[in-house]
Amino acid sequence: MSSSVTAPSEPASPMSPERLARENLPLAKYLAVEKARSAQHVDLDDLLSAAYLGLATASMEYAPERGIPFGAYARTKITWAILNEMRSADPAGERSREKIERVRVADEIVRARTGRAASVPELAAESGLDADVVVKMQVLDEMVRTGTSFEVQFEGDDSRQPVDLTDSVILPEHAVEQAEKQRMLDRIIGALPDQMRRVIRGVYLDERMVKDVAADLEVSHAYVSKLRRVGLTLMREALDAWENGTVPDRSTATKAAFFDGVFGPVAVPSGRGARDAVSSSVDLTGLALPA
Repeated sequence: MSSSVTAPSEPASPMSPERLARENLPLAKYLAVEKARSAQHVDLDDLLSAAYLGLATASMEYAPERGIPFGAYARTKITWAILNEMRSADPAGERSREKIERVRVADEIVRARTGRAASVPELAAESGLDADVVVKMQVLDEMVRTGTSFEVQFEGDDSRQPVDLTDSVILPEHAVEQAEKQRMLDRIIGALPDQMRRVIRGVYLDERMVKDVAADLEVSHAYVSKLRRVGLTLMREALDAWENGTVPDRSTATKAAFFDGVFGPVAVPSGRGARDAVSSSVDLTGLALPA
């Protein structure tokens, strides 16, 4: 009877930077396309170039011995590269940003005093800016903040076609994860306070102008912007808790009510292993978050 000896298997060699970058190109494209939905002032091609640069940087700097999945590491590098591109292309600039903020504050002051949205003359008087400057700042603010559909953005340009995000970016092996994440986003948006939920849906799902959402809610443009910022922050915290299995911060009444609506009053999110239980306990519809 003969015996055989099996040689110990050698540890798998880490992927080369070239292979890491090549296999994660869909991630870079996905993040660029998603960001383009809310960045009207930046060309999609520029965002794609920035995303690919971020991916290349991540692939060269990645250290697998740190135990961080490459996808998570690359996402951070790609996102920062995209944001840097957006900042460099921002049509407002630092000085105009200061004027935009003055107009927003003026609108809030007039709103508090009169109970209605401020007129341009009122904004000019309250902010100390000329009326034409006020109008220009409102246009700039809307341009920077408001997303646009790909069909509108590419209309009339035969050299570029509207982007079908699902067909062009999501690979078959990622479909289950994407569907799972969308179900969780459905749940998160459903747990937001009513006005905040209507703002997030209106701006990011229905692609409506901020001023139109404000008119429907009978609040100021600045207040809608505030609701949007707070809503996106809550959603990011919930998504991070779900993905990483961490306990969300329930230190305020608003946060406690929101996270109770997402995870339950006593349940602690336990990461991807518990997602089926989390996503099946509430059935909500509607896509919530742009990325």
